Amino acid sequence: MSDTKEKPKRHLFQLRRKESRAGRRDPYYTPERDLAHIGPNIVKGAMVSIEEKFWEPWLKEYLDRNGITYDTVLETKTPLLFAQALNKIIRAENPVVALEETGFTELPHPLQMLIYTRLGQVFLCAVWAAVKDVGKPDDAPPASIQELLEDAEEAFEQFLAEPEDE
Repeated sequence: MSDTKEKPKRHLFQLRRKESRAGRRDPYYTPERDLAHIGPNIVKGAMVSIEEKFWEPWLKEYLDRNGITYDTVLETKTPLLFAQALNKIIRAENPVVALEETGFTELPHPLQMLIYTRLGQVFLCAVWAAVKDVGKPDDAPPASIQELLEDAEEAFEQFLAEPEDE
């Protein structure tokens, strides 16, 4: 027996197209790796939407109430600090450390929320476009995608459910 411990295998969600299962050679497809390619584009989209002309009335009201103006966003370099953290995540211990190293976590919370809100909105739009892209626009998504979407909703339903009496 060896004294060395085997590293646990990474478990990735992998798909193969139906044609591949029929005997054709086609590599497995791992959706998780897509984030390495589309994640930075989602961030770029969020950064564009930080311009004041794109602020919805509710967002402007929230920022005004918290003393944040568009000039504050520019002066604090909020988007740049987040983008720098994105570049540091590969070398940092974890994403939080990368955010701390750039000073992003020291910004007033409403400025941090501005970035996170925009990321969430752009992510939702990206998922919408991607789901529409895997089928015909007026059709329901493929069963595998529909199942993933329903799983996400179910997870939040379970989170919000009242704990059962023991």
